[in-house]
Amino acid sequence: MVQINVWNISGHFRLLLQNRTAKKLAVICMLLTGIYYTCFYQHSTHHDLPYQDLSEKYNCSSIAHMDKIGIKRNKSVCVKFAGGLGNQMFAFCFGYTIARKKNMHLVLTREHILTQYFKLVPYHWKDYDLNAGICGCFPLIKDKGFDCGYDKKLEHLPSDQDLSFLGFFQSWRYWKNYENELRQILQFQDNILHEAKSQFHNILSKHKNYQGLTTIGVHIRRFERYDTDEFGKNNAPKEYIIHAMDYFRNLYKKCLFLIFSIKMKWTKKNIPQTDDIFLVEGNSAPVDLAMLTLTNHTIMTVGTFGWMAGWMTQGKTVYYKHPATPGSEFSKLYSNYSDHFYPGWIPME
Repeated sequence: MVQINVWNISGHFRLLLQNRTAKKLAVICMLLTGIYYTCFYQHSTHHDLPYQDLSEKYNCSSIAHMDKIGIKRNKSVCVKFAGGLGNQMFAFCFGYTIARKKNMHLVLTREHILTQYFKLVPYHWKDYDLNAGICGCFPLIKDKGFDCGYDKKLEHLPSDQDLSFLGFFQSWRYWKNYENELRQILQFQDNILHEAKSQFHNILSKHKNYQGLTTIGVHIRRFERYDTDEFGKNNAPKEYIIHAMDYFRNLYKKCLFLIFSIKMKWTKKNIPQTDDIFLVEGNSAPVDLAMLTLTNHTIMTVGTFGWMAGWMTQGKTVYYKHPATPGSEFSKLYSNYSDHFYPGWIPME
């Protein structure tokens, strides 16, 4: 076996560079190497795959080669993450459950929005240095019609191949047997939870005799200026919100309603500002969500953000029972309301 003494080589190299001509040649060689790498090597490795950050280890050809020569690996589950925080959480819960059931890996990069907001248990992500670009290597399973209902067929997909999903998959039925596990995983980062608790306790301290106070988180989502848009999305009317608050006022002697909304101007104009109401403004989405989970109960209007608040809080949840105009395009997303709205929640109008 030929052994190479690295220290001797480096010593000879230093002596060589003492010669001016040799030094110039070395500089020229390094420049030419840089030009070749920039103009030719990178172009050849990235050409034809513009949507992937190709690492030598995880690109499509590498995966295909690993499978061809029989290298054992856990298969991967990819989900197309899109939309706001509530939509992202639904996608995660679905993808995590599919991967969990089949002993696969959910592809989720360290830079993903959910890893910034939540404490994801480290051993779940041991192989997640996989670049999300690998998801483009897998056959795509589309949710026909992007229905928010439950599709039983998705529970019986093979475990011996990688899976990639595109759709909404916003049904609690997919992960009903793993929801306690999911709540443990979706723990807020310390800085987010600290800010939420600080604000929450500050609000309570402003109310005398807050012992025995029942707190209700109210999330008001307004799609557009109008009550119904051309797609058939219905905003919850002010009458519903007042009705829902009165429901809790009749249940508990002392209530405090913490209202969250990005349409606070509408809220101030339409919801009576009584002494048992506090408007929470100026926070980021994760801090708002964390504060909502600190309350005892939830009033949601429409949308997945309020849905997740109710699910994470685990108190009584009231929801608007007419989120879509019958016969509209939006109504087609809800083939079965019971697939989307959690059992035991209270519909109102």
